[in-house]
Amino acid sequence: MGDPPEFSPLNSVRSHEDDKLVNSILPSYHMFQATIRRKMVPQEENFKEDPPTYEMSPLHSAGITPIPSGIQSPQSEGAFNAFPFPIQDSEDDDETFNQRSADLWEQTVLANVHKLDQLSEKNPASKNLNVEVHITSAVCQKGVKPNIIDISDYEFKQGDFIHGYITIQNTSTEPIPFDMVYVVLEGELAVVQANRGPGEPFYQPTVFKFLNMLDLFASWSYANIDRLATDNGDPHDWCYGETDPYDNTVLSIDVKRLFQPGVTYKRFFSFRLPEKLLDDNCEIHSLDVHCQPPPSVGNPRSLNVYARTKPEVNDQKLKDFSLIDTFASYKVAARVIGRASQYLNRVNKDRYILAADVNLPFRVIPFSARPDYREQWDQQVRASFKAFVESVEEKIKYGKQVLRSRDDANSLKSISNSSSTSLPNNLTPISSALHPVRSGSDQEKLRQLYRVSESMTGKSTSVKVNDSAVYSHLSPFKKKSFTGSSKVLGVLSLSTPKTEYAISYVPPPRFRNPMQNYETKVRIPLDLTYSFEKSATNQIPPEPKKISCELVVLTARSKKHFIPVEMNHDMCFREQVVDDLNLKNHGDEYDNLDSIVIRPFNDYYNTIVKLIKKIGFESDEFRVETQLFKDIKSLAMLQTKIINLVVPDISIGSSTDKSRGVYESPASVPWVQADSSHSQYNIYTKNIELLLDVNSCHMKGTSPPPPGKSAFDYICLVPDFQQCLMVRFYYFRISVKYGNGLVQSVNVPVAVNC
Repeated sequence: MGDPPEFSPLNSVRSHEDDKLVNSILPSYHMFQATIRRKMVPQEENFKEDPPTYEMSPLHSAGITPIPSGIQSPQSEGAFNAFPFPIQDSEDDDETFNQRSADLWEQTVLANVHKLDQLSEKNPASKNLNVEVHITSAVCQKGVKPNIIDISDYEFKQGDFIHGYITIQNTSTEPIPFDMVYVVLEGELAVVQANRGPGEPFYQPTVFKFLNMLDLFASWSYANIDRLATDNGDPHDWCYGETDPYDNTVLSIDVKRLFQPGVTYKRFFSFRLPEKLLDDNCEIHSLDVHCQPPPSVGNPRSLNVYARTKPEVNDQKLKDFSLIDTFASYKVAARVIGRASQYLNRVNKDRYILAADVNLPFRVIPFSARPDYREQWDQQVRASFKAFVESVEEKIKYGKQVLRSRDDANSLKSISNSSSTSLPNNLTPISSALHPVRSGSDQEKLRQLYRVSESMTGKSTSVKVNDSAVYSHLSPFKKKSFTGSSKVLGVLSLSTPKTEYAISYVPPPRFRNPMQNYETKVRIPLDLTYSFEKSATNQIPPEPKKISCELVVLTARSKKHFIPVEMNHDMCFREQVVDDLNLKNHGDEYDNLDSIVIRPFNDYYNTIVKLIKKIGFESDEFRVETQLFKDIKSLAMLQTKIINLVVPDISIGSSTDKSRGVYESPASVPWVQADSSHSQYNIYTKNIELLLDVNSCHMKGTSPPPPGKSAFDYICLVPDFQQCLMVRFYYFRISVKYGNGLVQSVNVPVAVNC
């Protein structure tokens, strides 16, 4: 066993050499049929008889090639089904190319291997078949001693090679038959629903295979393949008896698909992680962001109850805040698949079954792919989401019109009229989203103060942005009297530029490079503004009591249906928060993905279901497209997990000319009176610059990391990502607390980059 690396992954310097040495294999038709396109329903094949032999015949002068005497003409239908040609379904010829392409993957064994039954360990075939997977540091070659490594010591990225070999040993005294030997590299996102107890139905996991790479050389196929660029073999030569001089293992698997007794077979493999997933990875919605390889996240578990997975060490169970039943993982798997009739005595209907399934999981943290033009991308995401919302509302509107045309006015009362307007057209409302206030002197005063504060937002020296592109929170500042009533003195505004900050992905200790510098600090400017009437004599701006920060980790996933839209931080929190006059205190209830997207779409979903029931499932008057219904249900049924990490390491400073320096508390930063076109109001600003270090973050209710330790020794923040069934976002929540109990908060996006 080779020594683990000091601080680097597999030697990436060798990538170019490996790329030149390892061949790219283009499968032949019959190789394709025998491996990739193998369907779930077994077909009749005969591997016991040897293939026919052929002899060279002289050509006649007429240029006609005579038919060999050993072959009858015309050939019977069965002749085409003899070895080595599998029977082809006759209906395949009637299918269109698009139909075959669409159904190709969904019907294959490769796509559904997690659904196959596996032989019991007591079964003779399973008991006597010993399959092992080994990872090596370099390309495996015949006669060369391999340097075996522990794959769990490494984090892989796009472009990295994974080399190794599998061994298959028949320890019995009888040949063991098989149909397929697959050696694959898989990436899968799975939602595993736990069964409640005995007698409860078994819930099949939702499995989305975003990566499925088959090594055609290591897997059994109909040809002898040149694996290396230096090979020059005969594709029709099965290399009977060829062995590896290093350990005398047999390198070729029996053409008759039999593992001979007492023989150990060896097959070399090489994989290279792709830079990007195939476009058809998100075939339904064609979203580019869903075609990026996701990071390993969650605690992977076997999707087959009996699959033999490498035991997981406790320190490998990383706290990455994924949902407990959801994970994205990568693995190298070696599988031996045969027919149930080959291994079991009584079989009513033949089917494929796993004789052996050995998985070797490994960790992938891909390089972050960011849009070249962030603002344009955000606009595109907002426009696409708005168009999707409008299509849903149009469908609901049409359904209600159908009911009205039937004069079924009573049925409309049971349908929520608010559902079609529950989701705002603009995900990030601005001043038009002010809460309504009642008439009266205080309410009118507050309304005007809000307008004054909004006009000053983003115009201070610390928040330098165009068109007031800021995240803000406006609140009335009230003073309580002895009688319990309160009086509005002015309006407080908290704002920060609308920009995305970035921190580095910090690997867990076992993968970390101690010589590498990881960026964990973020500098965020804040602008505090206080507006009040000039008639209020002897009034001074209130001083903030405390500034705190949290790093919010948001994970969302759909159990079954693919997420139909790209998401951004506009769906995670509001751009602007405006408190009502009657709000006593700003609590812990913040708008998030649940209130901005999930609940409104849940209303949409329930409304459409009610419309369908009332109009009739078979009615042609109102039809909801199947895919649209699934898309709505996907967003309506999203499940989220939100973790708030406290960031205690906060430094307070100011970079303006009048208050430049470092301060002990926010109250130490002076208020500065600002010029305003509003002659009736006084406006003061306080410019603060926060320096946050997420290296100190910890979960609420737990102690911060001890001196000399990093938060990332205990937690793991994987790079943010979006996949068809799962998304991960991060953002900072910065809160300012005042002496009267008022708390103002703004959220700012943050990306974890690798």
